[in-house]
Amino acid sequence: MGSRMETRPNTPGVVAGIHRFGPFEVDIHSGELRKRGFRLPLQDQPLRILAALLEHPGQIVAREELCRRLWPQGTFVDFEHSLNAAVRRLRLTLGDDAVTPRFIETVPRRGYRFIAWGLGIANPPASTLVPSAISRLAVLPFVSYGPHHDAFSEGLTADTVTQLARSCPSHVGVIGRMSGARALAPDQSAAEVGRLLGADYLLEGCVRREGQLVRIIAQLIDSQMETHLWAATYDRVNENGAESLSLQAEVAGQIASAVSSALSALRPPLSREAAS
Repeated sequence: MGSRMETRPNTPGVVAGIHRFGPFEVDIHSGELRKRGFRLPLQDQPLRILAALLEHPGQIVAREELCRRLWPQGTFVDFEHSLNAAVRRLRLTLGDDAVTPRFIETVPRRGYRFIAWGLGIANPPASTLVPSAISRLAVLPFVSYGPHHDAFSEGLTADTVTQLARSCPSHVGVIGRMSGARALAPDQSAAEVGRLLGADYLLEGCVRREGQLVRIIAQLIDSQMETHLWAATYDRVNENGAESLSLQAEVAGQIASAVSSALSALRPPLSREAAS
């Protein structure tokens, strides 16, 4: 990572150079960026930019200040182009978007600002054991294959949101059902939906019917990595349409239990400083 950034010892939200935001944790001194405990590659210049923004959350850090941090006096370089490229690399690593940012906002002609969209910077006192910042889970509407079963899929979606809100671990917040519905658009990737909703995880599924057989498929996805974390298929027989409510509640409960267990296993570990 090259040289280390200096960080202010009394800056609010900093414990021994450790900053946490969303699913990320950055150790300025060691030059390490981790997502849910897994180290991500980050070059020296993007790290320096991130460190400068985290020192002043919610405040504009001028482009001139960032250039002074990145290049010593007397360095000959295309500062504008090089700074823009370094910010793009940082956003790419964070899975952030310049148009709808979650972490880094561009202030035209002035600089950049760390915003985190309400996720906050969760850095506890070193003597306190507390969880990392809250991640967000969005439940997308279950897709119904067949012309007459939309009500069942809508009910299953609503029951799943309710069950997850009750059972999810404390470090995961469940986004409201209507927010998930508004995110759907043709050809959107998981990363795009995640950025739109500010969601780290997406739960999506579908419902298929063949006679009295109902097949429900559910999948848990890491929105930024666009990878599956969990998936399951539930086959049920619904002999009487009146039993749909109990069937929805049963399957929704099983999905919520499995997803909660999967998310609990992904909980970011406490830093060494916080655990000491």
